[in-house]
Formats: sequence, C-alpha cells, structure tokens
Amino acid sequence: MSDAPTLQYDVSVGDLHQRIAVRLLRTTAQGARVYGLRVAGGAEQEVEVTRPEAVVLNLLVGDRSVEAGAVPQADGFLVDLNGLNHEVAVVDPRQRALRQGASDGAAAVRTQMPGRVVRVLVAVGDKVEKNDPLVVVEAMKMENELRSPRAGTIKRIAVQQGDLVEAKATLIELG
Repeated sequence: MSDAPTLQYDVSVGDLHQRIAVRLLRTTAQGARVYGLRVAGGAEQEVEVTRPEAVVLNLLVGDRSVEAGAVPQADGFLVDLNGLNHEVAVVDPRQRALRQGASDGAAAVRTQMPGRVVRVLVAVGDKVEKNDPLVVVEAMKMENELRSPRAGTIKRIAVQQGDLVEAKATLIELG
C-alpha cells in the first residue's frame, strides 16, 4: 500500500506547531495499520497503530510502545498520554483553503477519503451557520463530522445514509 496518498496536517499542542505528513504503508495480518509519519519534513518513521477500544490507541514506534487515549473534539483531539491531558489541534490545510475560498457564492462539502455515509443531519432548504454539522462519514473506522464551511442554505444533498462515497466526492452543496 505504499502508493497510498500522503495526507498533510498542521498540528498544534500548546505553543508547538508542526506540519505532519501521514501515509498508510500497510495493514498487518493482525489488523494493525502501519503508517509512515514525517514531522516538519524530517525522516519518515513507521508507526504501527492498533485500536483496542474506540478512543484508545496502541502505538509502536521502533521498539517503543505507547498507549494513548484520543477523544475527538471540534478542532482536533483531547489526548491522554501517561495520565496527562493534551489538547491537540489538527487542521488539514486543504480544508482550511476550501473554507476560506467558500465565503461567497456556492460551496461544496466533500469527503477527503473514501467512506460510508452514517448520517445526513440537514435537509434541502435548511439554513445553516458556519461550522454547523451537516453529514457524518465513517472512514478508516472513525466517524468524521463534516461541517458547513460558511453560513448559507442547503441547495442540494447528493448522498443518503448508507451510501459509499469516494474521496473528494461532493456530499452537500450550499447556496
């Protein structure tokens, strides 16, 4: 799977800000996912990830094993490492650019990766505000709530609950 796309994120923990590049390298016979992780353009490290519970991650980096709790929040995760909580802000720069470019005119809400539509939270004609939840998509065994990039009216809903969607598929259009 080394031809999987590399996804980039801007990650902040307190005053520390880094660009992180992540790509799925392979899935092990036991079901663990092995990712290539590059911090601030440095050397790629392999990180093996298993998820014994929905909000628990077991990470194997080299010969070091780490267990972390990771609870999704609006703009990232609340991460528990060794009993210490850290607020981790995660921003996809492409999504930021889409949000900034969608301030006027029509806007489309798209998926970043393939998945299954779990819930559609709006109907055509609904008025929404910026950051209102619109649709929930399950991708890579995680539910992702996609939010409105701006205030507007739901013009078109291109999916329904249970649909399988491809990466970059348009789910909802705002007018």
